[in-house]
Amino acid sequence: MLNKTAAITGLAGLSLVGLVLGTVMLLLPLAVINSPASAGGVCRPETGTEPIPNRYQQDIADASANSGIPQAILAAQIDQESGWDPNAVSPAGAKGLAQLMPATWAEWGDGADPFDPHAAIAAQGRYMKHLRTRNSMLTEDQDEVLRLTLAAYNAGPGAVAEYDGVPPFQETQQYVQSISTAAGGTRGADVCTTLAAMKIEGVGADDYPYRQPAGVNGWGHPRSVFGHTQRQCTDFVMWRINQAMGWTPDQGEPPFTFATLGVNYGPGQSGAGSWKDILTRVDGITFHADIPQPGDIAWWGYNDIGGAYGHVGFVSAVQNDTAVIEHYNLDTPNAYSVTTTPIGDVPGYIRITPTGQE
Repeated sequence: MLNKTAAITGLAGLSLVGLVLGTVMLLLPLAVINSPASAGGVCRPETGTEPIPNRYQQDIADASANSGIPQAILAAQIDQESGWDPNAVSPAGAKGLAQLMPATWAEWGDGADPFDPHAAIAAQGRYMKHLRTRNSMLTEDQDEVLRLTLAAYNAGPGAVAEYDGVPPFQETQQYVQSISTAAGGTRGADVCTTLAAMKIEGVGADDYPYRQPAGVNGWGHPRSVFGHTQRQCTDFVMWRINQAMGWTPDQGEPPFTFATLGVNYGPGQSGAGSWKDILTRVDGITFHADIPQPGDIAWWGYNDIGGAYGHVGFVSAVQNDTAVIEHYNLDTPNAYSVTTTPIGDVPGYIRITPTGQE
């Protein structure tokens, strides 16, 4: 039996914060996944330089959840700004872990002490969210939005507006470059950002890319990039999770597969009914009998549904006592469907959850 494994160490984290169907937009693209042997745990990403100190991991996760900025970007900022020294003061008068100037702190510090490191990280998240929202009006390129947000943090939003881009200041350009490099690039987004910043959309439309050629029964045919047989419930759910994380088929290896999670999926484990036992061996993935959230995997065991293989679906929304669940191969063989299912009619829900927030 496998031990719990630190299988995913995404280089940055988005928040996964209360999702509203069709309105919550993923702010940054594809996760960068290290090998299953990587240290740190599914929700404890490391920057390209130093790990996030244990005492600040939850603060970084919360700030990422609030701002939509990857955890590794926020951590690399602090490493650059203060070297994780909560008592740092710059020659210009910036204070604390996040090195915010007094006027900026007055607006975003919520009245806290700028030398309180936990308050500083929270303020950093609020201010970065503000800057990201402002810069999102300048371009639809989310990588560029993040670059502009970093530039605005360093040089001020006025300078970004004046130059309609990253200002031609050597310090600012080096700041943007060094943080992006330390965090693994602006495209970094850790798998464990809590599914709250996931982009949940596509309900009612079969956009699953591995359904062709039409009419082909999935069994016995080559597996998709996710490692499951195409046109089956398991492969479709893998698609939805990776799609929600911002992955597209032209981006290479998906961030969320059994292989990247570092768990076995072989003989005797060929059905969806095995997912509960397999996935919950990974730190940060938990099973809940009720109270689903958008982004959860609805799960049925081998004996819970016809066909003896079990079943999984993707929870796209929760409406009062029902869950809107997307399926493949449920009532119609090898086909897409959406059900509005009473929460209690599902045996349980598999959830990717930040460590410490179960």
